[in-house]
Amino acid sequence: MIELPSLDLALLVRLTREGGLAYLPAMARPRSIDLATCPPEVRREVCDALQRAAPVAVARDACAGGDRRYFRVEVVYGGAEVPDVSFDVPETDAPDTLVRLWKEPPRQE
Repeated sequence: MIELPSLDLALLVRLTREGGLAYLPAMARPRSIDLATCPPEVRREVCDALQRAAPVAVARDACAGGDRRYFRVEVVYGGAEVPDVSFDVPETDAPDTLVRLWKEPPRQE
């Protein structure tokens, strides 16, 4: 479990799907969501997904091995007062919204 700082200060979220037996570039490509410029409803959806994903976050070692895939979540705050946060969420435990955001990133305006 990970304790997230306030997401009100977050600027960017990067989602990467990692792991598995074979490396497929399209599956590993990071998706970035610019929270500073996205519409408020998208920001709210992303923040809700992160709040649901944080409690199921595990150490990177727990995601390793076999055909296990996981999402690498990076939250960029861009300031010295709040450090950036990254954590891993096993694909099997990932909230549906997080999976959907990775598959279909929201349009940026």
